[in-house]
Amino acid sequence: MQVDGTTQLWVAARVLLYERGDDFFMRWDKALKTSDPEEIHDLRVASRRLREGLTLFAPCYPAGNIARLVKQIKLVTRLLGEIRNTDEAILFFTALADELDDACRGDLDGVTASFRKSRKKELKRLKAGLRDIAPGSLRDQYRRVINAPNLFVNPLDGADLFMPLSRFAGDALDERLATALKLLPVAFREGEAEAQHLLRIAVKHLRYRMEILSFLIGVHYEELHETLKDYQDLLGRMHDLHVFAGIIRNACLPFEIEKVVLDAIAVKGGKFFADFSVMLVSTPFEKFAEHVRNAL
Repeated sequence: MQVDGTTQLWVAARVLLYERGDDFFMRWDKALKTSDPEEIHDLRVASRRLREGLTLFAPCYPAGNIARLVKQIKLVTRLLGEIRNTDEAILFFTALADELDDACRGDLDGVTASFRKSRKKELKRLKAGLRDIAPGSLRDQYRRVINAPNLFVNPLDGADLFMPLSRFAGDALDERLATALKLLPVAFREGEAEAQHLLRIAVKHLRYRMEILSFLIGVHYEELHETLKDYQDLLGRMHDLHVFAGIIRNACLPFEIEKVVLDAIAVKGGKFFADFSVMLVSTPFEKFAEHVRNAL
């Protein structure tokens, strides 16, 4: 069924959640068969998009049903998180070893080797965990829930399920935009890793919500989405470096080697923060928020 801004909310919720669910379970099957790092990453992203979709349309359904689904899908996200973080660490420290002098290579190769060893164990746990959750059973439960919206709930007690999707979407995007804007003043200061991490999460949620509602945004969607993705990528790299620095501090490397590696990570972090600062000036998030509202 084709959905547009005039579609009643409850109808749009069912259609759009079916799309997200089909994508999630298809990627689940692929990840189980291949164990490919990119398939694992795609499944992790699909699980987050699906959770955002369920959160977005939660007012259309009994709260307990949605909460149980989100909890089960979150288990999948967590299962995938450990191995994905390991894959990112392997890529980063392998590249860093090529950049630094030979004195650091042996120690960084040792760090990378420990992650490669861990990945084999994580992959076994991941496959067992994904099978234990029983995708077929979860898929059936998912469809039962999204096929049973709260059609006869008094609008005073919840959402008006018969309102046009466009009206609901405006408030839904404003909610995510407001969260991100609230975090910006602190995240704009260098060294505020926690605020930048929280901003990354807020931007990620906004991006997923925009993707679900992309057909309502019109011709400016690609530009707006690309800007949001650039913000998320930069903030993600900054957060990764913070995590990688912690790994090096706990790796028991010789003092001189640890200092060289941490200094190299700090230089990369400074460049990413400079790029982030430039982006905040050249593409102000406040203006971005205004463009999103105007595009609806």
